[in-house]
Amino acid sequence: MKFFENRSFDDLCSLKVEEDARFYCELEDYDQLNEIDSFLREKKIKHLVLGEGTNIVPIDNFEGLVIKNKLKGITEIDECFVKVSSGENWNEFVKWSLSEGKKGLENLALIPGTVGAGPVQNIGAYGSEISKFIEEISVFNFETSKVETMKKDDCEFSYRSSIFQETNKYFILSVSFKFEQDSKLNLSYKSIQELIKSKGLIEENLTSYDVFDLVSQIRKKVLPDHKLNPNVGSFFKNIRLPESEYMKLDLPTDIPVYQGDGEVKISSAYLIEKAGWKGKREGGVGISDLHSLVVVCDKGTNGSEILEFANKVIDDIYSKTGLRLEIEPTLV
Repeated sequence: MKFFENRSFDDLCSLKVEEDARFYCELEDYDQLNEIDSFLREKKIKHLVLGEGTNIVPIDNFEGLVIKNKLKGITEIDECFVKVSSGENWNEFVKWSLSEGKKGLENLALIPGTVGAGPVQNIGAYGSEISKFIEEISVFNFETSKVETMKKDDCEFSYRSSIFQETNKYFILSVSFKFEQDSKLNLSYKSIQELIKSKGLIEENLTSYDVFDLVSQIRKKVLPDHKLNPNVGSFFKNIRLPESEYMKLDLPTDIPVYQGDGEVKISSAYLIEKAGWKGKREGGVGISDLHSLVVVCDKGTNGSEILEFANKVIDDIYSKTGLRLEIEPTLV
């Protein structure tokens, strides 16, 4: 396989930043893993596995090897189990699953990126998370130079997090999903309920395809297209606190909170908009005027400028509320 030098992130990530990767290669077959492993050991450099680059923020030049994941293939084990190569596009897989009568992923419609990137962040939207459907994950372990199988419990899934964010030794090769035959539609999210009502739809008549379409409509309306306006979707996580910690805070009474199971959830989007950041720009970076969780930037902006802007937002919210926002995408 070929290894290239000084590859720009411009067309490798949805933020279209200026930074460069020292080395770059494309993985299309499992047999190439040993070549990549040898290259890394010989050069004694770090690596970055890249899908479609929709959830990374390169804040500087990357002095290592970027591995572009191009592994493809979907294998239907039986009516409940499906094994999917990590380089497959996530939304295309969701559409495929529905076309094959496998329900459950419809609330995760139109999330950009690859199947392999999904478990890293434990992607979630509109009341659903990918980890609910994962049975096991096949990985290449760069420490042992072997292909290994990780069960769901091994992945340490939690809100927008997993073990894959804590260590860089695993390259996700494929994800195996378990579908429930009697899966019920998840219509709990407020925006879905509002759209159903506005369209005069009857919940009992809705199908998984209908929910997929509804979620897609909502996302297209409230989230800017990264192909037109460089962004990584939600830049900040919603705040989740144990009730005991929440009770110690002296928050303004107008901040909406959602309590349950000993936890309090606070909308980061609300906090950012209330603080006056929605639609605000500084130089080539700003908060989208469509959704206050989304940081947008001009093509060719430096990653460090994006991070500096995000930290200004974080510091401002903290000074006003005592709540510290967390950045959702991976900083490179």
